[in-house]
Amino acid sequence: MEEASRAEELEQKRSFWKQHIESWQESGLSQTEYCRRHDLKPHQLTYWKKRFCQTEAGISFVPLQLVNPCSSDSLCLVIHDHFKVEIRPGFDPGLLQQLVLALRGLA
Repeated sequence: MEEASRAEELEQKRSFWKQHIESWQESGLSQTEYCRRHDLKPHQLTYWKKRFCQTEAGISFVPLQLVNPCSSDSLCLVIHDHFKVEIRPGFDPGLLQQLVLALRGLA
């Protein structure tokens, strides 16, 4: 039961600070001024801001349009109508890895 209450307490803190970070970003105020006006400690806002950035930094979503420009037995990836990668049964995983690394270098 103690673990559940600690988890709830942490979630309340996360929610509290996430709301303040969003409000601060929308306010146009400096971090110090925002904290002064809301009676917060600037170092705590900094801590939570970094914590949320670390959590969210590894996550990214890319909108995809589901169309099949390839044959029905393959997988196709079309990037900005400029690149088309077709993966067919029996593909070479090493070659795909090299292609992904090369495309990362273009970004």
